[in-house]
Amino acid sequence: MSKSGGPIQLKLWGPARLEYQGRELKLQRKGLAILYYLALEGATRREVLADLLWGHSAASQNLRVELHRLGQALAPLGYTLFKAGEDPLQLPPFITLDRTPAPGAPMEGLEEISVEFRAWLEGQRSQLMANSSGMVGRERLVQEVASQIVLPSVLILTGRPGSGRTAFAQALAKALGMPFLEGPRGGGKALHYLRPPYADVSIERILTDRDGLWVVERSSYGEDPRLILELRSHYPAERTRYITLPPLSWAEARASVLANLPFAQAARLFLASGGSPGHLRELLAVPHNGSEMPLPQRVRAQVQLESRMLSLEARLALERLSVHPGPYSQGLLDALEATPYLDELERRGWLIYAGQWQFSDDASRRVLYLGLQPGRRQQYHRQAALQCAMEEQRMAEAYHRLMAGDTADWGTFVNTLPGWTRYGLKAWLGMHETLPMAPSLSEVAKGSELVLLEEARFGQGFEVDGRHVRWMRTPSQSTASGIIWAAHDEASLLHLKGNAYVENPLGVGISGRAAPLVLEIQEPREARAIFLPGIQAGALADNALLLPLQEELDVWFRVPAGASIRLTSSAESGLIDLEVTSYRVAPPLLAQSAPKVEVFEFFRSAVEAARKN
Repeated sequence: MSKSGGPIQLKLWGPARLEYQGRELKLQRKGLAILYYLALEGATRREVLADLLWGHSAASQNLRVELHRLGQALAPLGYTLFKAGEDPLQLPPFITLDRTPAPGAPMEGLEEISVEFRAWLEGQRSQLMANSSGMVGRERLVQEVASQIVLPSVLILTGRPGSGRTAFAQALAKALGMPFLEGPRGGGKALHYLRPPYADVSIERILTDRDGLWVVERSSYGEDPRLILELRSHYPAERTRYITLPPLSWAEARASVLANLPFAQAARLFLASGGSPGHLRELLAVPHNGSEMPLPQRVRAQVQLESRMLSLEARLALERLSVHPGPYSQGLLDALEATPYLDELERRGWLIYAGQWQFSDDASRRVLYLGLQPGRRQQYHRQAALQCAMEEQRMAEAYHRLMAGDTADWGTFVNTLPGWTRYGLKAWLGMHETLPMAPSLSEVAKGSELVLLEEARFGQGFEVDGRHVRWMRTPSQSTASGIIWAAHDEASLLHLKGNAYVENPLGVGISGRAAPLVLEIQEPREARAIFLPGIQAGALADNALLLPLQEELDVWFRVPAGASIRLTSSAESGLIDLEVTSYRVAPPLLAQSAPKVEVFEFFRSAVEAARKN
């Protein structure tokens, strides 16, 4: 169970509510909806929230009124929720999302706010319940949906190409004990599965059915087709469910389609597919060697078919944007001639805005990029490189020039970089440089296990399961994610054991700040260990250890008494799966018989003091 990460908490599971020091704050339901949306989606423009919650001509005015009410509710506690004119809106740090499991579904009581919000809410519930503990992923989601459906009913099933929507519907039919029928044929108690373009079904057929379940397949890309709009207008809302089928989790993929592969190969395929089961199966069926990931023709055709629903100009803009794996500055949007088409690309689900514009799904971006002709790819990289140079984004410029096939004076460039970034890029280039100091190592007797108490977790692409911590990092995650554990009153030993696979461009990412794994301690003084692929172990002068990030990680650290522990990843693309445990340092009387481990010391003085004794 996580401890409070802030004085005011949104409770994720069970009835939707905001609590201050354990006491519920009375809020309007739409005010709660705004807070939950910001907590789960991040920074959001006002117009998006207004359309989601009201969707009519007075939506912006209604949003201003609701934000004023929220501010009034928190003002007596001494908190200012949003700054005047703030846009996009962002949840302040004093409000945290409490993910502690509890009976019931996530965010109960917010179902009737609006049709659009309910669709979003059902999608979030689908993902949260599929990824929560219990039965594996989709099996649990199937059982949850089956237990709640009352016939007759309509289920809008949304997903990306290869997300396994048909297989999910077939599993649902089996769980409900009813036949699975393609299209509107047949009658009675049956699951009717409808695919686009829904040419052979009428709205009257669904409205007059009294026994069946109608599952309507919808793509995550594009706008609602006519059939779904008619269902939203005429079919009872209380008998309509919206499910966004989430990708497979890493644990789910590892237990099924990726079960027999080495970690690095499995992780590489998982990142390339985004967890899409159909994409994974296609990748596994295509033989490949070397570093170039193949592009299965079926996957390419599926994504291209979806993109053909865009205007030609918007589709070409999307292809140009695919050369840059990460968020886009306004200058880069202009340089790649995408700015005029942002509204269409957002409306049809290809781009999202979270402080900066970015792809909604990096796996689809990869497919579009790999489908580019070499000449166009080179041209777009050069356009991006020129803009990055103008913005003095030197690492991004170097990446795009490299991908365009242009020559660069890496030696001069690397030596202008600060701190660990220089060593990380040099290791990636094979230009190894000896660190100023050797790491401090000592042999310590291991005592009994200590419990690690979680204080907070933060960021996207991160999950905790008991002792296990996992990161699934993609280029859209531009901030660090990880966990903070509470300090022990005594010196302790920390053990990190597991696997890591990282695909950072240039080793340190386009940002130059994408450290794959960082261990930090705060007391009695700050220190950190930064893991980077390919480097040799050493230390910088600022209490920073630089350690190699190996595929199989097995390292120990001595943590001073009173030091809280922060473990984070800023990788731009990677998958890290670790077991983290903590132990006492064996007391002197037991040290001779206790097992010994070799540990990294954060402070050289600790080693020197040990030697003097």
